[in-house]
Amino acid sequence: MKLTIVTVVFNDLNGLQKTVANIMPLLNAQTELWVIDGSTNSEIADYLGTLDNPSLQWLSEPDDGLYDAMNKGVDRARGDHLIFMNAGDRFYPGFDPAAFLDHHDCAGKVVLGYSMEVFQQDRYLRPGLGRDSNAFSSPSHQATFYPRSFYVDQRYRLDLPISADGDYTARAIARHSAIFLPSIVCEFELGGVSSHYGSMRVLKMRLKEGGSARALLNIACKFALWAVLPQRLFYRALASYKYTYYASSDLPSTPAQVAVSKPETTI
Repeated sequence: MKLTIVTVVFNDLNGLQKTVANIMPLLNAQTELWVIDGSTNSEIADYLGTLDNPSLQWLSEPDDGLYDAMNKGVDRARGDHLIFMNAGDRFYPGFDPAAFLDHHDCAGKVVLGYSMEVFQQDRYLRPGLGRDSNAFSSPSHQATFYPRSFYVDQRYRLDLPISADGDYTARAIARHSAIFLPSIVCEFELGGVSSHYGSMRVLKMRLKEGGSARALLNIACKFALWAVLPQRLFYRALASYKYTYYASSDLPSTPAQVAVSKPETTI
């Protein structure tokens, strides 16, 4: 098994359907999908029961939150690499993850690519063009492939309800060499917990989980900007120094348009 895709869902049938429709054409004997459903009703289990694909498996039972559900996916993965595409996330049009991994020397490495982050009609390429090194410090999990040699014995920390994602990836990169390949792996909607700064409860959790003084100041500034700017302007301000902004009419049509003549970057 070359690749395991894990999709975590909680009471989001519409998001799950979009993600499954995107992934199903990519499933084969070398690529499997595990859906981990922690919903409080049966509609997602009912939907999953209608799907007939031997490379799609699912588990529907209560969990202790997002990262507990992601750990359940890790427990069941069999691929040489593992990637998380949660409900609502999608691989970028034209991107084939198994072929992507096959075409490069990725064995045993953390593999990173671009993500396209979406808010209304705006698109943001992460990391920004010319900022490939930023991928190693703040990649999105939707553009991160974890090698089996890491995930076979490593799990998300449940005591970090906000930053467990970043912690998991940082541990993977520290333990294994990482490679950045300049293709767009995924696209996903902004506004989830990791990109939402309007909740005092979330702010308190972020501050409690700590970090450097600079990181804490950065978080506080984001919450302050969120309070005074419309969300669309907030994301544009954030992208102005980190990402590359695209209006819908300027979007690359395929991953190759970003990857042309650019070398890979390794740490």
